[in-house]
Amino acid sequence: MDSNHTKTDEQLKQQIRLEEIRLLYGGTPFSYTASFVITLIIFNVIQDHVTSKTSLTVWLVIMLIVALARSIDSYLFTTSSNESQADNKWRYRFFAGTGVAGFCWGLLPWLGYTDSVEYFSFIIVCLIGVIAGSLSTLSYRWETMVLFLLPSSIMLILKLLVQTENFFSETSFVLLVFIFFSLSAGRRIFNNTQQNIQLRLEADNREQAIELMHQKQALHLQNTALAIIEFDISFNITEWNKAAEKIFGYSRDEALNENIMRLILPRDSSVDAEKLWERLLNYEAVIGYIIENKTKQKKPIFCEWFVTPLTDDENNISGIAAMALDITEKKNYELTILNAKEEAEKANQAKSDFLSSMSHELRTPLNAILGFTQLLNYEKKLSDKQKSHLNEITKAGNLLLELVNQILDLARIEKGHLQLSMEKVNLTDCFKDCLAMITPLAEKNQLTLNIDTSTPGYVIADFTRLKQVMLNLLSNAIKYNVKDGEVNIKVLQKQNNMVRISIIDTGVGISEKLLLEIFQPFNRLNAASNIEGTGIGLSISKQLIEMMDGTIGVNSKINEGSEFWIELPGKLNITTAVEKESKASYASQTLNTINSTKHNILIAEDNPTNQTLILSQLEALGYSADLAKNGHEALNKMIKTKYHLLLTDCNMPLVDGYKLTRTIRARGNNDLPIIAITANAFPDIKAECLKAGMNDLITKPVNLSTLKQTLEKHLL
Repeated sequence: MDSNHTKTDEQLKQQIRLEEIRLLYGGTPFSYTASFVITLIIFNVIQDHVTSKTSLTVWLVIMLIVALARSIDSYLFTTSSNESQADNKWRYRFFAGTGVAGFCWGLLPWLGYTDSVEYFSFIIVCLIGVIAGSLSTLSYRWETMVLFLLPSSIMLILKLLVQTENFFSETSFVLLVFIFFSLSAGRRIFNNTQQNIQLRLEADNREQAIELMHQKQALHLQNTALAIIEFDISFNITEWNKAAEKIFGYSRDEALNENIMRLILPRDSSVDAEKLWERLLNYEAVIGYIIENKTKQKKPIFCEWFVTPLTDDENNISGIAAMALDITEKKNYELTILNAKEEAEKANQAKSDFLSSMSHELRTPLNAILGFTQLLNYEKKLSDKQKSHLNEITKAGNLLLELVNQILDLARIEKGHLQLSMEKVNLTDCFKDCLAMITPLAEKNQLTLNIDTSTPGYVIADFTRLKQVMLNLLSNAIKYNVKDGEVNIKVLQKQNNMVRISIIDTGVGISEKLLLEIFQPFNRLNAASNIEGTGIGLSISKQLIEMMDGTIGVNSKINEGSEFWIELPGKLNITTAVEKESKASYASQTLNTINSTKHNILIAEDNPTNQTLILSQLEALGYSADLAKNGHEALNKMIKTKYHLLLTDCNMPLVDGYKLTRTIRARGNNDLPIIAITANAFPDIKAECLKAGMNDLITKPVNLSTLKQTLEKHLL
């Protein structure tokens, strides 16, 4: 703001200087003409009375030459361009000409000297008249007055001082007084002139600015995309610009003096219009108010209004100034976006529902495949070839189960059903569990694992989900490594209390192009290879880490290896009291079966394959059980026999597992342990089971170890 003010002041000064030089040159025709006439008169009057007519002639010639030169200079100035006139050279040329003219007039008493007091007095009177007259034409600059007055008057005074008569001495004193008062008066005239010039220029500038503003307002009014409309308190239109013509279809002549309510408002918009009018009556400006309007062709449009009440001197509303912007396309676009968003949400919901349903349906056959395979693993009469085939079935089944679990995780995340338990996770505990689980795979691939299980510190995370991410990254680092390669874990303390955990391998690496797609779901970058994988793990890992307020990334070079890193809130070198229960190893264990006939177990299961499987699994664990094909049959059996535990499927005909449980509890049997066996692995299913009155839940495929631990928990 200060710089703009300074710029404005400088422009005003330039205008004043230009106006001064124009006024100075503008007065030259009169002053040069007067000087020429006075010069000739003086020459004719005193030429016969001077001591040297030659000297007087020389003075006359000099005066005429100076007058001619200054006239030419004045002509050149008046014919030059405005830009040229602003050049300082004209000021200096005029100052120089004024000083020379003053000096030439000062030569008159010397070159036109006469012994006659009468004629010399005539010279004095003429010079004083010329000096006095110059004040009016030279007052626009103080310097010009000084440059003319001093040489002309001082040379006259000097001439008087060299004379011996008392008359001349006294006259010189009077001249000094005259010069003093002339300079004082000239200074006042100059100041007044300056003030007048400045005031006039400022007024001109204001008028020009106002005129320019009016022109701009008129241009904006007519060319803006906003409809500018004014109307009085009777709603009669008084202003209607081109944009209003374009938006509403009425010409200016058609719109003026028409009622705006009838002209552009449909009947069903009257309520909105009344609300707007009430706000205006309260002297409230309305900004961004959207109303449905109509065009001349009765086409509905949407406009965004900006309305302000106009008031008179007594603060009474005298009219309304309004601006309207046609936002029909924007409204239609927003509606299109909204519909597309709803369709995308429906499609995403359908996809999530499909993934959930597919996960559930796949678990039922997987339960039989993995269950019977696990039972066969405990048969002692299998040949090596049969064991090899059985191992391949197990591997394929586990891979399919991994895919099902990951699809389920993806569906949970997308539907917002995945719940995390955030806590301080001890890095030592996490690394020990990961090392125990991943070591068999590393040994199989002949790789070296460098994992410091004594790393002090913690991160804020969900323990189970952090292990899931770590195991996924470690397994990838092993599977895509080279023979005799290495996998290293490095931990660094970053800024802002963040801990970075890096999994570094010596594998084949990933190209920069493929790195951009590495975290996309179902995108196996090495699909042509024979390495097993689902293409979901990294996508799930990314979403899990971000849900835990962390970040995940990768750095890689072809044939040098890759570094996958995760960053989570936490600190290193801090011993925490966080303890975790030891997790069961993936290493095969020998089941210690029992020989129990004292526990009566009832199974409610409608699927024949699952019936055979669960009976076989219970037999392998040393239990025997009765079988019911649905909930209704189970209730009938419970009337005749007292059971110690009920294993029930949730989805059965006639009476499902939930209704079966509620019926049992309603009959007063609150001590019977009821365990659900279901292929639905969503968290809300477990909550629903517990709400129905069940004690526990086992997710299919049923693992023998899990089944054994659950039975012992509720029976022993």
